[in-house]
Amino acid sequence: MASPPPSHPLRPNANLERSLQYYQKGVLQPEAWFRIVEHDYLQLIEAINWPQLFHPQVADYQLLDIGCGTGRFPKMLQPRLPATLRIQYDYLDPSQYCLTTCQQGLNSPFLPRHAWQTTLEHAQEVLIPGTYDLAWAIQSLYCLEQANLRTALKQLMQALHPSRGTACLVLAKRKAFFSQIHQIFFEHCAEQSPPPYLSAESVVATLNDIGATSVIRELPCTHTISLREDRLLEQYLQQSVMDTMPLPKWRQHPGLREFLDSHRHDDAYQFPNPYWLILSVPSSAREAGKHRLQSYLNSVSPPR
Repeated sequence: MASPPPSHPLRPNANLERSLQYYQKGVLQPEAWFRIVEHDYLQLIEAINWPQLFHPQVADYQLLDIGCGTGRFPKMLQPRLPATLRIQYDYLDPSQYCLTTCQQGLNSPFLPRHAWQTTLEHAQEVLIPGTYDLAWAIQSLYCLEQANLRTALKQLMQALHPSRGTACLVLAKRKAFFSQIHQIFFEHCAEQSPPPYLSAESVVATLNDIGATSVIRELPCTHTISLREDRLLEQYLQQSVMDTMPLPKWRQHPGLREFLDSHRHDDAYQFPNPYWLILSVPSSAREAGKHRLQSYLNSVSPPR
């Protein structure tokens, strides 16, 4: 049974406040979003050698999901994992709706254990150092402020088992459409712009700064939406910026309209969103940790 959330209150930043307002039942439209981005998750699943990562010699894995969202990633991964695995699954998210939805979708080998309504930078009261074999944050760190990044990543590294623990982080690059539209939207539609979304480059730079060892693979994702699917485009844009402004109002702003039109190709919008898959181990893992990380990445198939 999932544990109750910690009692200490969150101290939300501007992006986190909007996330909490948006990630609610009746506001969030996850099926529309995953209709577009499901291929991103499939690329990620194909990029990792899961049998090597979840080695059969370990009976019970300890896994931490940071920003679990609605739990689509573990749901997609379940069929790829051996039925004999037992994964003790702890998960955190600032949205109670996401925690509940995630737990409802979990099946073997994921065994839900602790559910914490918090964020990584505020999780020091619940994370026990040296616990986790694996911690992942799949497209979930964008709202983390740059000022808190070093502290948050140090907490993450400390939560990993010192010799066998691995962090798996997936985040869009700074030049991705996802990051650019967030800034352009608020330049045109708000008196004050929130901080930029956290980028993959910032995460890697900070990991290097705290002495972690990392390997990186870029996943070259492009999201395509037909010009005839206005409702789908609206839902995609709304989730990208976590705001419910309807599409006609987007098109009333010349800057937004011009930026969207720059991504029109023939009969569709094509939004480039290159991601980095970042696998990392704490400095205590030493050279053996780097060799482990390299073994977790599948070979890239040569072009046909």
